[in-house]
Order: sequence, then C-alpha cells, then structure tokens
Amino acid sequence: MKLSSAFIAIVALVGAGANAQSQCSSNGLRKEIRSLSPQEWGRVSSVLRTMQSSGWLGWFSYLHNQNYLIVHGNELFFPWHRRYVRDFESIGQQIDRNFVLPYWDVLRDYANPAGSAVLSGNYLGSNGQGGQCVRDGLQNGWTMSFPNHHCLQRQYNAGNRINSWYSPEYIQSLLSRSTRMSQFRPAIEITIHGAIHLALGGEMLKPYSPNDLAFWFHHANIDRLWSVWQTMNPNQNFWSMDGVDNHGRPMGYGTRIPHYNDPVINTMRQGVNNMCFFYDNGGSVSNNRRSLMDKRDSTKKCITRPPVAMPALVEGVFNNVNAVPVPADTYVQTTIAQKVPVVVLNKWFPTYTPGVAPNNTASYSAVDIPSTPLYSNTPPLDNAVNKCRNSSLRNPSAVYSEEYHVFDPVKEGKSGPKYPMPNPFPNTNSFIKMHNYPISEIQKQYDLAREFVGDMNAAGYQSP
Repeated sequence: MKLSSAFIAIVALVGAGANAQSQCSSNGLRKEIRSLSPQEWGRVSSVLRTMQSSGWLGWFSYLHNQNYLIVHGNELFFPWHRRYVRDFESIGQQIDRNFVLPYWDVLRDYANPAGSAVLSGNYLGSNGQGGQCVRDGLQNGWTMSFPNHHCLQRQYNAGNRINSWYSPEYIQSLLSRSTRMSQFRPAIEITIHGAIHLALGGEMLKPYSPNDLAFWFHHANIDRLWSVWQTMNPNQNFWSMDGVDNHGRPMGYGTRIPHYNDPVINTMRQGVNNMCFFYDNGGSVSNNRRSLMDKRDSTKKCITRPPVAMPALVEGVFNNVNAVPVPADTYVQTTIAQKVPVVVLNKWFPTYTPGVAPNNTASYSAVDIPSTPLYSNTPPLDNAVNKCRNSSLRNPSAVYSEEYHVFDPVKEGKSGPKYPMPNPFPNTNSFIKMHNYPISEIQKQYDLAREFVGDMNAAGYQSP
C-alpha cells in the first residue's frame, strides 16, 4: 500500500481526539541559507526581526527551556523538534506568507567552522566580543528577553576559532549504519547536533538556546538529516519510531508530543498534517562541501504565548512542491567507494556495495505504510498541554572527560592524505549533565567517530 492511498486508511483509524491526516494545500521549500538570493534573505531577516520585537523569540526560548530535559536523550527528540521548528516557521508565515525557514548545512563548514560565511556579518554574526555579546550580523544590537534582558551571547570553543566538528562522510556513515530510530537518534543527537551547540557556546549552551537564530537554522538541518535517513532506505527507515520517551515508555505512532499533544505519526511525513515543507536537498547529507585545504580564516515562571495578532500579511503564495521527489544519495558510490578499500567501505557504509547502486531511489508517494497499529494507547505525557515544570538539572553521578586530540598520522602510526580528516571535538561534562545523557553512549559515539577518522586517513582518503 502506498502513501497516496494509505493515508485514506489512516483517517479511518483515527479515534476521537486524534488529528486526521490532511494534505497541505501548499508547501514551503526550505533552502540552504547561503543559497538564498539577497531578496530572499532580506525577507527572512525582516520576518525574524518582527518575531523578535513581537516577543516570539523569547516565547520559543522559554518553551524549549521548559521541555529540554523531556525531549533530549530519548526518541522524542526528532518528532518534538520537527513540530517545534514548524511552529516557529508557522508564526513567521503569519507575518509574511512567503516566509520559509532556511537551514544551515553545517557539514560544509566542518574543517574550519569559524570561516563559514554563515558566521559572519552577512548572516548570523560571528564570535561574541566584550561580555560575549555578538556585535555583527542579523542579531547585532538585539536585546534578548528570556530569561532576562541581555545581549545575544556566543563564545567559540577555541577562542576566536572553532574546533573541527563531524565530517559529512562520518554523518553519511551514521545514516548508513542506523537501521532504526533508536540507533539513528543518539547517533545524530550526540554527534553533529551537540557539536554545533558546543562550538558556538554562549546561548547555545543554555536550555534557552533558541535565543540564537543559529539554533533554528541548525535544527532545520538536523530535521533535514532525518528526512534524508527516512528516504535512503524507505522500507526500513521511513516509519521507524522505536525506542522510549522521557519516562522510559515504549514509543509508538500515537505517543503524544509534549506541549503540542499531537501524535508522533503526524510529524513523520512532510506535506501533510501541517508539516507543510520540503527541503531543496532531501537526498544527501551535504552539498558543495569545502575542501580541507581551504583554511580561511531559565526561570520557573509560566510565560503565556504571545498574541496571535501579527502585522498584515505580505501578499504572495508558496511555490507548490508537493511533487518534489527525494533523490537517492549517490555520494558514497560516486566518491567514497572510488577512494577507499572495500573493507573500509563495508565497515562504515554497510548499505552500499562497490559498483552496485542500492535500490534507494524514492519519492514520498512510493513509501509503504507501516503494518503495525498506527495509534497506541500511550496516554498523553503529563506536561503535554502547556504545563510548567521544574527545570532543575538531573545530574548523572559519572563524570565524562575526553581530551581533544588533533589527528596526527605520525603519532597514530599511520600514513594518510596531505590534509588529513580532523577528529571532531568531544562533548563536555557540563553539556552532558545539562541533557542527562548516558556517559556510556557519549563514549561509544565518540570512540566510533575517532576510529572512523583513523580508518579513512589510513586509507589515504581526501575529503573533496
């Protein structure tokens, strides 16, 4: 049964109180921030300034602050953040119906993140200066309202530099090796998701990190990676939603999303149920990657949602992209498979075989509906309807410590390319405590990342 007909069946299965599956009349096309025209970036900037002055940025920072222990470190992570980011985008569309949230393809910048054009005065601004205040970019001069009045703060994790984060090749490997949501979620959340928060510091290391607009563009990209993973192997991945919620209860399609009270399944397919967006690159982890040779240098008080009334809508409509297909990801076959031994390819990219293109070409209309029951009897979470919670930290007893090691072929006892792939920067103990991540999972993910770097460099692989 295909999606085009299966969702008719879903409607019949929805019980009282559940949202019916409904097609979006139009969909926004989320683009990489650097691909926006000056006019498009001007529109995005104007909407975000209005959201800031109307109190919406403070509201969404408060909402994240209230829920961050609930929606991190478990399988609520992806559906909650997709619903949350879409809510933010929907408010922007009340200001300008042509507004679509861009994403930041951070993997393009992994070798020299501070040199990214995104972290410049042309877009999101750079490192904080006196008092960690950002003095350039879109948020220059903004006064953040939550949890108190203050400037937007950033502090890069290496002074005026940012240590390398995870490579596009490694994230591609994570997608290839993850066969269910309970594998995919920690692999992404603990690696590239956390790496950007750690890299920028300041607000991004706080539960109210949505104060920094980098949060929104970064999380749009994290959501895009979920979409890429879903369509890489759709029969296996598209409807995968196993694992547990924040209470340790098994996740199901009917598990309710905290605060929004929607069933998880309502977030799992774009183009329906108010998930009215697609991505311009929904088939590969990154585009236009920079070469390694390029060295350019919380409060407990309840806050009410701002009034819905917004300035008059800007006339216009979205480009309807209901028919946008999701292309197969060919990067492994066309690039990596040509440069590394079969043993390395099989170890880190198990879904690919040299010379044989995997059958992963798909569009959203060609994905089978799950055969398991669509709605479980999981009761709504106790915080599902805008309920204030104590946001105190639950600190794990263990202490995590990992020294950062720059990859050195001589010390590693391996030969390698002229510009070796760098090790990613590890998590910090404070960041782990803030999210209550299991130490064992943190160590596992980082050890795998370093092993990957060693194997790729030993194979002489040069990231393009």
